[in-house]
Amino acid sequence: MNSLYCYLGSEGLIFLKRGYLPFQSLEQLPEPWWQPATSYQTQTEILPSAQDYQLHLEQQYQKLPQHLRAMVSFEYFVQQSQAKREQIEESLIKQNTEESEGIEFDLARLQDRRVLRLNTAWDDIDSWHQLAANGQGLIIEFDLTISGFQLAAYNQYIQHFAAMTAVKVWQPIDDLYYVFNRPLLNTGATGEQESIKAQVQEWRLVRNVQAADRKIEVQGADRAMYRLPAKAVKRIILGYCCQADYCQQVKTYLKQDIHYRHVDCVQAQLDIRTMQLQQVAL
Repeated sequence: MNSLYCYLGSEGLIFLKRGYLPFQSLEQLPEPWWQPATSYQTQTEILPSAQDYQLHLEQQYQKLPQHLRAMVSFEYFVQQSQAKREQIEESLIKQNTEESEGIEFDLARLQDRRVLRLNTAWDDIDSWHQLAANGQGLIIEFDLTISGFQLAAYNQYIQHFAAMTAVKVWQPIDDLYYVFNRPLLNTGATGEQESIKAQVQEWRLVRNVQAADRKIEVQGADRAMYRLPAKAVKRIILGYCCQADYCQQVKTYLKQDIHYRHVDCVQAQLDIRTMQLQQVAL
């Protein structure tokens, strides 16, 4: 993977001209736990799911000595465990309840973080809709190898860069776990495949707000801006709903600005035969 795509709204050209990337606050991310008003379910007993039970059996089977596992298949081990399922589930209830009592998530501890969402795909319809003004915005394609996103620090503050992961079992190890993970939706085999596809294609770059190169106020909220790595820009992909005059304006600007003369400019257009997005040179 050498390229990642940053979806921007209709103000994308302004960010290119000013040379900044807008990072989001945590409250702007889609996960519900970032919303201060989110309600959380409370219960005295945490009932184990079928996935919890299956995972427990897998773990217990792996703990068997090698010579026993050679003699007993996992399927047989599951069958024999059925006779003790009630006791096993009672043990899991106790374990889950004890673990839940120790869970603590404090949004305030991460208030100084800002996030840039990136995508491994340029033709993700949901991202075009949600992040790029429903096709009226644009995408910046970055060359990951020279972007600086993988460095350990930015402006002398630690930065974190990783892919989003869909996890079957939610086990936070630190605060950043909440930024880079989502629980896998329990929607059956097909749903799992779709959920994994939707979640692992997103990467996130997390920086400290104190490392911002500029801060502006948008609708009463502070917005952190970080220097756009112009040399790492490979291509600008204009949205499928961008008007022809706007496309020409962007193309002309890229040719005139010495920082972007190396950048290709295309438009995402819909192929009427397949209804798939295609890149068309301008």
